[in-house]
Amino acid sequence: MPKIILLLALLIGVWYWWSYLRRLPKDKSRPFLWKTGFWLVLGIASYLVLTGRMHWLGAGLAALVPLLRSVVLWGFRAAPLMRLLGRFKSTPSQFRTQNLVVTINFASGQISGEIITGDLAGKQLSELSSDEIKTLSQQLKETDKESYVLLQAYLLRSGSSEEHTTNNFNPGSYNEISKAEAYEVLGISANSSQQEVIKAHKRLMQRLHPDRGGSDYLAAKINAAKDLLIK
Repeated sequence: MPKIILLLALLIGVWYWWSYLRRLPKDKSRPFLWKTGFWLVLGIASYLVLTGRMHWLGAGLAALVPLLRSVVLWGFRAAPLMRLLGRFKSTPSQFRTQNLVVTINFASGQISGEIITGDLAGKQLSELSSDEIKTLSQQLKETDKESYVLLQAYLLRSGSSEEHTTNNFNPGSYNEISKAEAYEVLGISANSSQQEVIKAHKRLMQRLHPDRGGSDYLAAKINAAKDLLIK
């Protein structure tokens, strides 16, 4: 007899639960199901503990189910933001001229330069000796003014012990830039929004302004990239 009464009470409880669930709006039904599942798991675990079929730690672990759910949901919601922050931290800014490519990686704080033409094509600037740097600098000064200025910016940013100047620098002389180069300079993808362009420009100017270890040339390129992409 007690079992029949218990079964009848259980059926009435299930019917009442189902009726209540059907009346709930869609935005409230899912939280209600999670709460139901939690209390169901906790109730079963408590019953097993009281009957000696489960250690009390099992009930404690069952109580952590809502916390685990919250952690998982937070992870899904935070994933896009984490990817965005990761991209802003790790995407390098690249400056390209006829003879050189200089890349600044803000995630590692490193700057690298590569020669892309001539006998030294494919060689890293960091591999060159002091005499080779002087020879390359003189050659570029005579044949490619923009590459020469970029080389000086690289040497300044990399902390060269020698003095390198860019006398008579005219930012307007190097404002010609393609869209592909503009995206490389700002370190963003070609499908970036104008708001992302503005944010990237602001971030780079904060890091590469002449007063903060950058150079007039790098600042001019960053400004030219923004001016081209913002209409």
